[in-house]
Amino acid sequence: CFWWVLPINPEVSMKALAFAATVSLTISCVVFAQDSKPTVKPSGASKQPAEAAANIDVVAIQKKIDEFSEAIKKNPEDDGNFGARGQCFKRIGKLDSAMMDLNKAISMNPGRAAYFEVRANCLMRLNRPREAFDDYKKAFSLGLQGRRLNLDLAYCAAELKDYRSAISYAKTALETKQNDKETLVLLGGCDRMAGLLKDSLEHLTKAIELDPTDGEVIAMRADTYNSLGQKALAIIDMQRAKGLGVKH
Repeated sequence: CFWWVLPINPEVSMKALAFAATVSLTISCVVFAQDSKPTVKPSGASKQPAEAAANIDVVAIQKKIDEFSEAIKKNPEDDGNFGARGQCFKRIGKLDSAMMDLNKAISMNPGRAAYFEVRANCLMRLNRPREAFDDYKKAFSLGLQGRRLNLDLAYCAAELKDYRSAISYAKTALETKQNDKETLVLLGGCDRMAGLLKDSLEHLTKAIELDPTDGEVIAMRADTYNSLGQKALAIIDMQRAKGLGVKH
């Protein structure tokens, strides 16, 4: 079966969506320290820890961590500095340190949605989806909105095997970006796990049309074809997926 890995971080399960591990899960450090002297400029999508060395400047981020640490010494009552340093720790994979700073920031300012979102990102990387889901929901209740948050909620719900809720959140995300491969693949996988095979086929086919070179997604569709009893089409897709390097 294709589907025992959910791709929001390296630790969680559900292999079929592994490509989505490169999705952006981050808010730049500058968001947390708008009134502080140290700032960190956005550097694009945040990758998972296995990709971090190739995609971020660890030395530069460590320098910012040192700057925020000095700012905390001078003004320990500023929650923004704790939040910003926690975000920096998250970006270089120091999740325990990130959690300590984000917990502190939340205790000082529990009304700031961004803290809950980034802590949820850390919790997902730590394979704690129930707590992450609660934090994403808290961020939503505090006014945070958008496609990324709905996708994160969908990933959490899928990891918790609540596929119907995952589908609902993913469909909301799809409303803002209809031709989004990541969302379509997530929907296709959750549809299948929920027994909605025709919906799964529709979403996976759209994803393949967007990227016909993704063998993993083609293999997912092969599984759906097989479950629908369309053996010939399943075989065609599996042969195509193998030609693209898929080994399972």
